[in-house]
Amino acid sequence: MSHPEPNPSASWDSGAVDEVRRVVVVGGGPAAHRCATELRRIGFDGAVTMVSAEPIPPYDRTLLSKGNLVGEHADVAALASPGVYEEVGVELRLGAEALALDPRARTVTLAGGSSIGYDRVVLAVGGGPVLPRALAAPGVLTMRTAADVAPVRDALERSRHVVVIGGGFVGGEIAAAATAFGCGVTLVEASEVPLGPVLGPEVGSLVANLHASRGVALRCGVQAEGVVEAAGGYEVELSDGSTLTCDSVVVGVGMRPAVDWLRSSGIELDRAIVTDSACRTSLPGVFAAGDCAQWWSPRYQTHCHIEHWDTAGKHGAAAARSVLGQDVTFDPVPFFWSDHYDVKYQWAGYAPVWDTVEIGGTGPTDFVARYANEGRTVGVFGAGRPKEFGRLRKQLLEGAHVPANDDKEVVTS
Repeated sequence: MSHPEPNPSASWDSGAVDEVRRVVVVGGGPAAHRCATELRRIGFDGAVTMVSAEPIPPYDRTLLSKGNLVGEHADVAALASPGVYEEVGVELRLGAEALALDPRARTVTLAGGSSIGYDRVVLAVGGGPVLPRALAAPGVLTMRTAADVAPVRDALERSRHVVVIGGGFVGGEIAAAATAFGCGVTLVEASEVPLGPVLGPEVGSLVANLHASRGVALRCGVQAEGVVEAAGGYEVELSDGSTLTCDSVVVGVGMRPAVDWLRSSGIELDRAIVTDSACRTSLPGVFAAGDCAQWWSPRYQTHCHIEHWDTAGKHGAAAARSVLGQDVTFDPVPFFWSDHYDVKYQWAGYAPVWDTVEIGGTGPTDFVARYANEGRTVGVFGAGRPKEFGRLRKQLLEGAHVPANDDKEVVTS
């Protein structure tokens, strides 16, 4: 569902610097980290408090299903060196889950009954993994936080066969990691090919070929309808009537923004927190950034909800400037990457619809796909061709109109 750009009411205060003495940032991911540190970088000298439900400071979540899972140890990579938050004057309240927001009193209620007041609050709470009830048998695993790494790693180390449910980027990374432990792996994906809804069938087939070439068994076009414990392991029931037997199950079927605790505040939600292009929500003094927010994009003329590290960090920095009343328009060209085996996939752009896909390359480890709508590049995805990817990404930033290349396969949707 798309909304027009929010128009904050006349009661929405301007956020001038001299009116703001206490900023609370709720969350512990890259958006929260960048927001808190950006406030200091641009000269804010009031109180900055970061409230996070996790017991450790912000860390690099992109590595959880990559190097943290398959490396020699599972230590997470902190986003700030030891002592940095203290040095710049950012108070950390860790292990403190936010339970309610009162926009009239300008307070955030925390678990345990305490509360914290604010002049401005930035909601950067991210989200949690989706685990459908039918799949939530005891011991079924997901991958979202640092606490998930050790259980998943242990499962891969001891399993002869693992079933990964969900063929998106996280599911693909976990399947790749499992092969590094010598597991037999079956990847279950409801679409006809992995990443089909995002990349289309032709490019999704390249990703499928990569998995198959590394020994992963693909079960595409079927739903996982149930997981039950059986004989020291699990049985995964599929929609075609077949059953997979395995030692471990990891589910990676998406993320849900962590916004249920905000419903009593009256904030506008549409799955995620709705904001304008300056990170402002429907409530005075309340901003949002990162995976929990969808912002109005003048570039794309719609609300965008992007769940990727690069965008989240930039979003947090933009929210910091908006909090202090600076003129901000957050409107990036999204970019992200994913490591599958020894292959780095990269994406740039925003392409909910396209009418042609131009694919050039030799196979799943060496290609670039250009997604176009009415002749204009809207997205680029590829591997093994950094210069070509960089050139097309630049065209995206410039909004260039690029004709199809006759030397490449062009698929019309």
